[in-house]
Amino acid sequence: IKSPFGSIMGKGGKGKAGRITKVWTAPKKWESSKGKSQGKSKGKGGGHWVWVDEAPKVYKTKGKGKGKGVKGGKAKGKGKRRAAPLTSEFWNKKVEAEGRKEVGETVLPGVISRYSVKQGYGFIRPDSPQGLPKAVKKKMNEAEAAAEAEGKEVKEKGLLYFRKPDVNHQEGFKLTDGTPVTFRLYVDNLGAGALDVSMA
Repeated sequence: IKSPFGSIMGKGGKGKAGRITKVWTAPKKWESSKGKSQGKSKGKGGGHWVWVDEAPKVYKTKGKGKGKGVKGGKAKGKGKRRAAPLTSEFWNKKVEAEGRKEVGETVLPGVISRYSVKQGYGFIRPDSPQGLPKAVKKKMNEAEAAAEAEGKEVKEKGLLYFRKPDVNHQEGFKLTDGTPVTFRLYVDNLGAGALDVSMA
């Protein structure tokens, strides 16, 4: 039997479904690059809050159905992960693990550059990047340089990372591209970011 994703064979309705290969191409994705730990040490991997291109991914599933083709098969593997709930302890643990330190109490203006509802994080473009504190600009430059050294293409420089819990959620506040916001600053082991993100 032919399908858009490959061929499935069976005899007398008892044959096992063949392997189906689905190819999905995502040319761009916002993500933090993660470092790799070496050996069996328990050290924490690093990373950098930057926007990079991602290579296309190939997802494979195996059918288990008998003589029922694609609909009869049962795919193995877990479903796609979504961001943890806003009240999950997951977010607090990440903040602690990354050594977050708030930088002053100054509230700054900017716009949403990109936000992924599925992943629960995004980036803000400050209105005046040259006016950011030296400690913040240093962290941003270090993160961008480290990502490029790893062979990753930084699509836009001068952006500040933020997560879903860093946002003051309210009715009518949509984190769409170009939305004006205000925010405060922090630095951590991965770079620099924004917190207390509010509707401007």
